[in-house]
Amino acid sequence: MKNEPISLTTNFAVSKTELFKAWTEQPALTSWWKPVGRTLSSLENEIKDGGKIRYKFDDQSQEGELIIEGEYQSAIPEEKLVYSWNWIMDDQPIENGIYLLTVEFKDVEGGSQLSITQQNQSEQEGIHPHEKGWEGALKSLKDYLER
Repeated sequence: MKNEPISLTTNFAVSKTELFKAWTEQPALTSWWKPVGRTLSSLENEIKDGGKIRYKFDDQSQEGELIIEGEYQSAIPEEKLVYSWNWIMDDQPIENGIYLLTVEFKDVEGGSQLSITQQNQSEQEGIHPHEKGWEGALKSLKDYLER
């Protein structure tokens, strides 16, 4: 059975342009985004329809590699990104988690708003970043942007 979609929305006291850059550019991502405690070491990000996206994370404990990769189905900079999201971990015997992310950026009074919807694209759960994981990431992004 497929997992239920996760949807979260957070407001930020920064411009939509600043928010979009923090979501898509390596210097900012390295500062705030640490999935499963790892640090982003490289980013390939072709923000265009059909463009590739690939995040590679270092692990200080040398337990293995984490890569998240995908492809943009739709890319409207500073408006909406729709892309596949595939977790690849070689240090644990789990299935890859394949998801579809929709990320929307909006202007709101006092700043901007980010909305994320994550949908499972495979029958097997694999690694399922749950709602609390996204909540933690968005809190970290908010702290980074509004410090």
